[in-house]
Amino acid sequence: MASASISKLTALPARVASRLQWEYREWRTPSRASFLQEELDHAILDAVAWTPCERVLDVGCGTGVYSRKLVEKQLNVTGLDLSAELLARAAATGLPLLQASGEQLPVADDSFDTIFCHKTAYLFAQPATALVEFRRVLRSGGRVLLSTSRTRSPYALAQAAAIRLSRNRDWGFNNRLGPGAWIALARTAGFDVRTVYSCNLVAPIVFRVCDRWIVPNEWMRRFNRALRRGTGWPMAGTRPRLLAQDFVLELVRR
Repeated sequence: MASASISKLTALPARVASRLQWEYREWRTPSRASFLQEELDHAILDAVAWTPCERVLDVGCGTGVYSRKLVEKQLNVTGLDLSAELLARAAATGLPLLQASGEQLPVADDSFDTIFCHKTAYLFAQPATALVEFRRVLRSGGRVLLSTSRTRSPYALAQAAAIRLSRNRDWGFNNRLGPGAWIALARTAGFDVRTVYSCNLVAPIVFRVCDRWIVPNEWMRRFNRALRRGTGWPMAGTRPRLLAQDFVLELVRR
């Protein structure tokens, strides 16, 4: 018994050193996708209700990553993106694809049950126009699933300042609308808010600036999960939660 305890004690420094090396690697180059994606993807893909054969327009489909996930749910998906290069890569999905802006949709009125707009809303130069177009192409009672982020949190402000100083156009944005502003525009455009999914309870922390992690990715994942368990707050609600950084808005056409 005593020898086993001694063995554990002698092995402890090596275990601590190994753990510290792992934490350092996670800080420099995270081995897992950013924790920010997990709750957002769960909200927009799994927490919302889907109906088989639902007609979905994936606005800002890019290479078709989320279009594929929607097809797995037995949905009828059409992808739309402004980039010919990205659409060429999305062609492998075999889905109908349209090259156009979300602010000018080349589809008929009342054509879709759901507009899926994930990680794209910040690219709209005229967000109010996009919402009017969304309403036009949705059937009566159709919905928009739109993801957005808080723009006035310390993290968001630090990101915005770094983007202004950077020459990397991949970090650019055309609007700085947070969830409250999107909800106000949506109501004006003829939508009601069904559900607000508040994701990533980390808004006070500046954990990353562009691609540089300040607080390791894995630490932030643990922090968010601990805070979620500690508060007992569900993601779904009727308004944005204060500590959340990211949101999915489920908007229903009147």
